[in-house]
Amino acid sequence: MARKLLIIGEMRLVLFALLIMLMPTLTQAENTSRQSKSSKPYGGTLVWGTRNKPSIINPLFTTSSVSMSLLDLFFNRLVRINSKGGIEPDLAESWDISSDGLVWTFYLRKGVRFHDGVECTASDVKFTYDKIMELKKDPFGFYNDFLKEIRVLDTHIVQITLKRSFNSLLSSLVREILPKHLLENVDLRSCPFNFHPVGTGPFRFKQWREDNQITLEYNPDYYEGRPYLDKVIVKVYPDARDLWTTLMRKEVDYATFIEREDYEIIKDDPAFRGFAIPWDSYYAIYYNFNDSLLFDKRIRYAIAYGIDRKVLIEKLAYGYGRECTGPFYPGSALFNPSLRPYEYNPNKSIELLREAGWKDEDNDEILEKEGEELEIRILVDTRSEVYKKLIMFIRQQLQQIGIKIKVILYDKESMLTQEFLEQNRAQAQLKFCMAMVDDSEPLVVEDWHSKESPRANKLWSYRNEEVDELFELGEITPAKEKRKLIYQKIHQLIYADQPACFLYFPFVFHAVSAQFENVDEFFTLYMPYYTMKDWYIKEKAEKTFN
Repeated sequence: MARKLLIIGEMRLVLFALLIMLMPTLTQAENTSRQSKSSKPYGGTLVWGTRNKPSIINPLFTTSSVSMSLLDLFFNRLVRINSKGGIEPDLAESWDISSDGLVWTFYLRKGVRFHDGVECTASDVKFTYDKIMELKKDPFGFYNDFLKEIRVLDTHIVQITLKRSFNSLLSSLVREILPKHLLENVDLRSCPFNFHPVGTGPFRFKQWREDNQITLEYNPDYYEGRPYLDKVIVKVYPDARDLWTTLMRKEVDYATFIEREDYEIIKDDPAFRGFAIPWDSYYAIYYNFNDSLLFDKRIRYAIAYGIDRKVLIEKLAYGYGRECTGPFYPGSALFNPSLRPYEYNPNKSIELLREAGWKDEDNDEILEKEGEELEIRILVDTRSEVYKKLIMFIRQQLQQIGIKIKVILYDKESMLTQEFLEQNRAQAQLKFCMAMVDDSEPLVVEDWHSKESPRANKLWSYRNEEVDELFELGEITPAKEKRKLIYQKIHQLIYADQPACFLYFPFVFHAVSAQFENVDEFFTLYMPYYTMKDWYIKEKAEKTFN
């Protein structure tokens, strides 16, 4: 028995010695495992360069400038749009929908706090949407047209009741939630909050200097975990050249909407990552359907066949463009993939014009009919250099098929009065227009629906009863696949009608220092700024593991 105990004791001593010997290895393995789970180290600063001076930072009033982009970093919404354009939970972790689609109940995350430590609750959600309606800050008309009531059912439960079914409700709820306790009894237009925002987002406000430099610091209590970066500093530069110079000096880490020429330089530079992304807007010649000449579909078709979009993209956009077939974004679910851009076929154009009774009677290369030249008068905004180049190209191309282009210049929208249009007999307008990416683009709908709308900023209305009916049907059809077919049919009808000569989608260009990792999710069409919380600095990762 004593011998047995002695053997057991010796075995324990051996095991203990082995354990002591293995301790450094086990500790190293544990550390390596921990690092692999959190291989994106904390720390560092992103310097963001921009040409757009910040305006006030209040979601109720902010509509442009870099301030619009900063909203994503300061605030959260009920739901948010991800890098693929999908709707995903944000402050609302889940929701229920009644069988008739009229009552939506949202369940908020518990423990989400504003930057001052106060919890975000259903009362803040109701307060935000009430203020949007009260101040008429609903640019798309959703709240007045569809919203019946918002109720707080519990601290973390809010219920929205609709007047009628509305499939784009979630997209319409992508609005930043404000702190009721700070804004309930203040003058919202002049309160200190506008220059010292307090939200629930991944970064919190630190400083706004007189030179418009804004500093944000990480939110240690962010519900998805603190961002990897410690700070984001926004610096404003007077023009593109100054911004470019600082980017080259590595004084700036990130810049959006850089010039194409600059993108060509940095795209092959290992110190940077460049991104070229097709924009969700397109160039087109919008027609005045009240004009007897353009009311003839053969004229519209002749113009479509008479412009070489491939050459246009190569010459004017240096290859960075996508041909456009209508007001739907290529690759989106609503886009009709069976439609092809009108091929460049000047002989087909001339044939159509002859069929419409136009021919060159005096050999001056411009077609005539009953003594009148075939002339189209196009409105062009002189503030845009792209428009100037486009109209020169269009004029040259259409002259080859016998159409004379008369350019009517303007330099501000207020010039486009009814008197001005009639006096100049405007027949078309060169425009840069938003495309439909999903079924929550009310401005695009209003562009192509016959109803008048001051929001759509259209000089003339396109009228097609079937298109109107399909837009209205798409608004209330709950089945996603059926909605997709409805919008693809709308695309087909507009393509066949040619109410505009659709030209191309341009690209936009962005740059970021190559030392920043995990940035791809951001550089998409949707550019969800909240994903900056996941950016980290590669050099710090290397130091962590070495």
